[in-house]
Amino acid sequence: MRSLLRSLGFLAVLVIFSLLAACIELTEPTIADESGPSNESNSDSEATLRLGHVFAEDDPIHKSTVMIADLAKEYSDGELQIDVYSNSQLGGERELVEGVQMGIVDIGLAANAPVTNFIPSLVYWDFPYLVDSIEHMERIENDESIMGALQTDFENNNLVNLGIQYGGFRQITNSVRPIETLDDFSGINIRLLESEVMIESFENIPGTRTSNMAFSELYSGLQQGVVNAQENPLNSIYSMKFFEVQDYLSLTNHFFTTRYYLMNADRFDLLSEKQQEALVRATEEVMELHKEELFAEEAQLLEILEEEGMEINEVSDEFVDEFRTQMKETVYPRFYDVVGNGDEEVGQKLIEEIEALR
Repeated sequence: MRSLLRSLGFLAVLVIFSLLAACIELTEPTIADESGPSNESNSDSEATLRLGHVFAEDDPIHKSTVMIADLAKEYSDGELQIDVYSNSQLGGERELVEGVQMGIVDIGLAANAPVTNFIPSLVYWDFPYLVDSIEHMERIENDESIMGALQTDFENNNLVNLGIQYGGFRQITNSVRPIETLDDFSGINIRLLESEVMIESFENIPGTRTSNMAFSELYSGLQQGVVNAQENPLNSIYSMKFFEVQDYLSLTNHFFTTRYYLMNADRFDLLSEKQQEALVRATEEVMELHKEELFAEEAQLLEILEEEGMEINEVSDEFVDEFRTQMKETVYPRFYDVVGNGDEEVGQKLIEEIEALR
């Protein structure tokens, strides 16, 4: 990360997370029937929802998700109970999205890459070096035209996006060598998310192989040498203890991770207006806090990862320029028609609008 934020913010927010998490007692969930939801749609009803994600319970993402459940219960005066399932208990991210669409899972937290298996037009969020700073991402999120197109894509697939979670910039770890030039990818077998654009991006780098495996299996895959590299935001590299099975961390910032709290639109409509407002309000508020915590912690995480024995390097501007130029020439154009839902000019225009906000 070119400009790492103060570590004091990380410590302060972690105290907040710890205090709030200590007040939360998760109850045994009511298992949803595959035939559909049973919640009544009136102001006197109580609703219990299942929310699934793939992260460990000591990950800030889990803690912020539990905060959403806590606040939604508070804002709904106890009418809305959300039971949180961590560690892929309800499935990997692709299974979570599919479960939400089918109404089997009430809410699923999923990164953009697995979502593109169901909504291909969202592949642009996975374009390498499209988002180049947090400030840039915030301008994108505040753009009514871009966000309007995003929401339309979700609505057309019977999904409600409760909120966008900033996942952070993705960095590369490996057990071969530091990544300082594109030539250093020679001999690298890197695990990537299940995203066609991500896979094609790295396969366009000579000497690089790509693999896909479930996030829950990645540690053992690295440990056993099935793959020798992976890429994730710093918080995931730390919480999943990848530093135990990887020697090198290269700060590349090559992809920016966006995640979504997705809910089946029909199930959302079954909630009372009070419950809906409580859920949306809780998600939006916690996402702001999560964003502050995520980037405030990075300096601290780098110190910890270095203490754990990782060799850390930051790539040069020349590396970024070469990577971005190569991808804009070979990868971006191939997906313009997908981004534009079949219209290449529409897709290219959307990418240009995003780039113009830098």
